[in-house]
Amino acid sequence: MLRRVRSDRTLLPLVEITPELPCADAPAPLATVLQQLRTATAALHRALEARLPLTHSRLDLDTYKRIIEAYYGFHLPLQQSMERFLAPQGIDPARQKIPALIKDLRALGLTELQIQALPLCAELPAIGSVAQLLGVMYVMEGATLGGQVLRRIIADKLGVDADSGGEFLDVYGRDTGRLWKAFLKQLAEFDDPLYNTEVVQSARLTFKSFQTWLERAGVLNNA
Repeated sequence: MLRRVRSDRTLLPLVEITPELPCADAPAPLATVLQQLRTATAALHRALEARLPLTHSRLDLDTYKRIIEAYYGFHLPLQQSMERFLAPQGIDPARQKIPALIKDLRALGLTELQIQALPLCAELPAIGSVAQLLGVMYVMEGATLGGQVLRRIIADKLGVDADSGGEFLDVYGRDTGRLWKAFLKQLAEFDDPLYNTEVVQSARLTFKSFQTWLERAGVLNNA
């Protein structure tokens, strides 16, 4: 469980008080951290989604295999970074993604030695605070949620299912919705103007790092 020390706050009265009408000059309420994340990453999300060939009409099995290889090269070191920050408890076992990627790579024809030899991303977003961790998780857990749509597309186009190279796209299975809601609950509990900017910056850096890595792996369409 993610924890952060909060300052004491005045308790709200137990009886309901009729609120005064807001002054015309009163400042607008601050956006929640989730609203800020959605706004700040929307363009980055659209740009990456447009260049990723998973939904392209000419997608073939070789391109798909190279994408999964690139995903492995990004997710493995990123998960290791998260594990180091969360030590000693580590990542929730339900959120482990690497076993699914390894299973897919094996199903797509890679040997253990070939998997171990795959290049790994070295330019990752920093994870040195809970705020940075939540920013990274917003991007990666959101991508996992989106995998539900991609899973159906890949099955239709390539005939790939969970046993033939598509496990990662449905890595949480029936728990996808539950785990996403659990993450949103953690994010809401952490919501604080003092830290929200750091969360948002971390999410943006994660998008940029992931896109740069996929470009270097040669799996993105031209911008």
